Amino acid sequence: MHKIVATFGSIVSGWVPRNPEIARRLLTAAYSLNGRVNTLFPVKGPAKAYARMNAAVTRAICHSFRHPESTAMVNIFFPCELLYSLDLTPMFPEGLSVYMANTGCEQVFAERAESNHVPETFCSYHKIMIGLAETGVLPRPMLIVNTTLACDANQLSFRRLAQYYQVPHVVVDVPYRINDEAVRYVAEQLKSLTALLEKLCRRKLNEDRLRAIVASSRRSLKNYRKYLELRADCSLPATMSGELFSLLATHVFLGTPESEKFIKEMKTIAARAGRDPDKKRILWLHTLPNWQGSMKAIFDKAKECEIVGCDMTYDTLIDPDPEKPYESMARRLVYNINNGGGERRIQAAVKYAKKLKADGVLVFCHWGCKQTQGLSQLAKDLLEREGFPTLILDGDGCDTRNVSDGPMVTRVKAFLEQLEG
Repeated sequence: MHKIVATFGSIVSGWVPRNPEIARRLLTAAYSLNGRVNTLFPVKGPAKAYARMNAAVTRAICHSFRHPESTAMVNIFFPCELLYSLDLTPMFPEGLSVYMANTGCEQVFAERAESNHVPETFCSYHKIMIGLAETGVLPRPMLIVNTTLACDANQLSFRRLAQYYQVPHVVVDVPYRINDEAVRYVAEQLKSLTALLEKLCRRKLNEDRLRAIVASSRRSLKNYRKYLELRADCSLPATMSGELFSLLATHVFLGTPESEKFIKEMKTIAARAGRDPDKKRILWLHTLPNWQGSMKAIFDKAKECEIVGCDMTYDTLIDPDPEKPYESMARRLVYNINNGGGERRIQAAVKYAKKLKADGVLVFCHWGCKQTQGLSQLAKDLLEREGFPTLILDGDGCDTRNVSDGPMVTRVKAFLEQLEG
């Protein structure tokens, strides 16, 4: 971590127990400046697209700090087109916690949560968000909404935070079965949620605007599928942060102009790029530790390999129908590769490893994620039977306390040597 960032993180951490309001203002100022500065540098290619998407994310975080009354706390899988239709901003742990880690101050929030009886083994993304809330740094949102899809941690963390903040809490139940009946069931829940949002906002949702936003989602997902087709035959200076921006563009920011522009720009870049035959192509499964310098040195800056995709971005690329917005959002949840048995996610990994012409697969077992840890060996067995060498790597997507750089670097380098052989 850069010395300036570490110093800033230490200053913020020092203010958290003394005056959380000052800590919040420091974070807001830093993210606002970061978003503006990054877009001013004369960079080209993916770096330019990444900078613009980073600016969109930092604006959302700053808005949630400054105007929590128009903010909804959600998980990464929640379809946010409903929020954008009512001019609401999503606040989400998968973004907040990553940015805290990259600001060098995540430990103070994780430790606060643990001191308040959150288990040490709990998912770090949610643990840090709980700490952010219970230190007083994260202000009270208008409401909290989460889905039951994929993540067990959000079932506990969002309920706890709703009780802490004393705000409405809605859980969108996504059935384990995958069929049209389940889609209708989830769509009805989203319609009921709309009625609650209208009541809280004291205004009606404009159905024409919702359809227009879902139409933007449709264009973005079509372009992202095209990008993946092009990605199979090109090499790009992709980064772990860049893959995280792709994840946000296809999830929480889906339906926004920023998402549509980012994905379209990445498609154009891929169409113009050539292929480097010497680079080993890695398909990444699960979250990415974009804060970790040792991993960035390998996957962001080294010339011997590149990350060609992440399974969290292609989890559901079904075209939405703007004329059926609720059913479209519901279908994205029900037919997600993370819904149902773990074999669906593994089969999708095999499919995209072939599609993206990967040389190998890395399964990242993020600290506290029981689902990924549980299916990691099954994934390795099937992927290797299909001809894709697979590395299971333990780490943490946002908490610096739960990693060991030396062993991680050794294992990754040995894996790359295996691919060379």
